[in-house]
Amino acid sequence: MKITDIIGTNNPLDKSVAMSGKDTVVGVNAQFTGNIMFSQNLKISGTVKGNIDSNDDNDAQVLIDQSGVVEGDVTAPIVTLKGEVNGNVHSTNKIVIDASALITGNVYYDILEMHGGATVNGSLIRNMGKTAGLLEKTNENDDKSTSFLQSIDKQEK
Repeated sequence: MKITDIIGTNNPLDKSVAMSGKDTVVGVNAQFTGNIMFSQNLKISGTVKGNIDSNDDNDAQVLIDQSGVVEGDVTAPIVTLKGEVNGNVHSTNKIVIDASALITGNVYYDILEMHGGATVNGSLIRNMGKTAGLLEKTNENDDKSTSFLQSIDKQEK
């Protein structure tokens, strides 16, 4: 059974996240504590207490299902949110925020599709290139980020 059999593809929102290949699923009754590194496809229907990050896979997709709860940051090229995220969400490609989604944190995106009824308690910040949203992801590289941004400002002047 593939994840598309579980989530279905009758809904246009689901078509944007049709998953195939190797899938990882955190089930409805599952509670996971710790960080998750994944490639390809990840579906969260249960609870994750930790950060979720793709392994630099440009096609990686994460789906936080309506029953899914994440207490931590989510980072992936393609993110679909139907459930709850208490943390920042970073995408280098597309984020779809369904009407049932509740996000408490900032959303960094290149392409944003947000449905009426969705709740975002934070800022919507458009990336200025594939890595812009990720520059603010950690404070470890503040000096490097500042230097990089200053060098860009100098080039533009």
